[in-house]
Amino acid sequence: MTETKIKRVHHISLAVNNAEEVMESWSSVMGIAPWTCLEMKGEDRKGRPWTGKEYWAKIGDVVIELIEPGQGRIVQSKFLDDVGPGLHHIAFEVDNVDETIAEYQEKGAELILKSPGSWAYFRTGGPDGAIIEISQHQVEHEREVVKQ
Repeated sequence: MTETKIKRVHHISLAVNNAEEVMESWSSVMGIAPWTCLEMKGEDRKGRPWTGKEYWAKIGDVVIELIEPGQGRIVQSKFLDDVGPGLHHIAFEVDNVDETIAEYQEKGAELILKSPGSWAYFRTGGPDGAIIEISQHQVEHEREVVKQ
């Protein structure tokens, strides 16, 4: 198996209880803006509906992502319960997510959640249990977010 290469840090994601407060603070103190919102919804593995909001701001080539759970449970809901607000994951862009999933699992990383051909969350033993995301898509283009 060929070892995959990380191309770049794509985004840094924080799980938050109140994204509006975080955005207001970060905008006024650090000048981070504009923020763009993406409404999320879906069903979990047991068919239960969930909602949430994803907010994005771009700093150079890196996106800052805030995820605020809504109704139901998402991965960030459990994180907020167990750890509290803060760094949830760092996302790295790779050329082939599916090959990288196989490689990382072979090396002992714990797969948490995946969307084949798009992204995956892993626990790799990083700092304070932070989650690593690998991604082969460019979210700014696919979701038309973070426009300058």
